[in-house]
Amino acid sequence: MVRIGLLLVILLMAIPQKASAWGVKAHAAIADLASTALTPAAQADVAVLLAADLDREGQPSGRTRLAEIAAWADEIREVAEPETYRGWHSRANPVCAETLAKCRNGHCADQLIRHYAAVLSDRQQSVRARNEALKWVVHLVGDLHQPLHVGVGPDRGLRRVVLGEDAGARPRTLHQVWDRELAILALARGPLQRPVQQAAYTPAVVEVWMREAREVSRTVVYASLPGAGCTTVAAEGPWLLDAAYQARAVEAIRLQLERAGARLAALLNASLQ
Repeated sequence: MVRIGLLLVILLMAIPQKASAWGVKAHAAIADLASTALTPAAQADVAVLLAADLDREGQPSGRTRLAEIAAWADEIREVAEPETYRGWHSRANPVCAETLAKCRNGHCADQLIRHYAAVLSDRQQSVRARNEALKWVVHLVGDLHQPLHVGVGPDRGLRRVVLGEDAGARPRTLHQVWDRELAILALARGPLQRPVQQAAYTPAVVEVWMREAREVSRTVVYASLPGAGCTTVAAEGPWLLDAAYQARAVEAIRLQLERAGARLAALLNASLQ
């Protein structure tokens, strides 16, 4: 099973990717999952907002599904100045700390989710503003469920690793592998589970999501790595991520994607009543 999955990863790596941070396919999977749990009122409002959707060039996009706008927040970074959206897609917390780090400039994923959820629910805002808020919310809820977007070790996720049994393969960073290759393996396992019932969205619950994702980073991303520690950076690798590591990672990623889908649905239902 692992070898079949790795073949899929190799084939997909040959296809140019526009986005990082879970990748296009994972963000689309989260959005599709959320779509199955929207209320009729939320579905109707989403349809109105998507009818006014513009692409990254500011032209009518013709997109009609949440999955089609899920990577927009990554797409616009390609045509913006490098500093414009720095820090927007994550909230870097030390993986072994008990408290959460401060958001230095207010432009962290959790703060922006709260902000754009408020814009989305405000009927006094323009359709254009609410459309962009929808696109940010759909994307950032996904980003906040990527463990390395919330909890990082001393290596900052830049440890060089090799996926699979081939020690001669091209090394990538730990963050890159979780964003892309491991997420592809997780999605190849089959359809994600329909979102379970979630508590109603409130701004305060975003902190719960962060703490949960950071715990996944601590116990799954880092715990099994050679030389992993809370105060030291391991010697330069690359380190091999074996089949056992991949299996744990795939299970964790599938759970995080399912959580993200359920929570995105809860947020949209609360914001689009």
